Amino acid sequence: MSTEIDAADVTDRLVGITPIYLQNFISRGLYGLRASARPGKVREKRRLFSREDVFGIALVWLLFESGLRTEPIARTLNEIAGTKKANANLCAKKLLESQTDYLLMIRHPRGPTKTPQEKKPEQIVKQIRRAELAAAIEQHALADILVIPVGAKFQDVSRRLEILFGP
Repeated sequence: MSTEIDAADVTDRLVGITPIYLQNFISRGLYGLRASARPGKVREKRRLFSREDVFGIALVWLLFESGLRTEPIARTLNEIAGTKKANANLCAKKLLESQTDYLLMIRHPRGPTKTPQEKKPEQIVKQIRRAELAAAIEQHALADILVIPVGAKFQDVSRRLEILFGP
């Protein structure tokens, strides 16, 4: 039997996403996030999430809070999950299985227009472990690098899920 997690638990106790952004991501269908709707006692309907949904929401919120916009978030999810349509749950599952500690978002700055460089900077996403972090940063010394601690976020969410709902 799967655990059904209320939207209030997702926002207040598990992920920290604001209710407005959770509503926005779900109603727009962004990143493959969805919830089941069930009849409620007080309200007409309430949204319920699975554990997998919670990790997908946590990943999207972490990317969003890191300063990424809609298109770069979707590109990141597509690249990690190997899909053409963004699926946060599948992406979070792959990151959990690979025990990734950090996501590195690497962008090389634009160069002069008279050189044969690309006109639009390419975003490279790398999944790395803690031991590889310094070497990866050194390898891309001239690039803009955003380090996103997905492993720590997932550990925190896992711990909170166990406290609230058991193993």
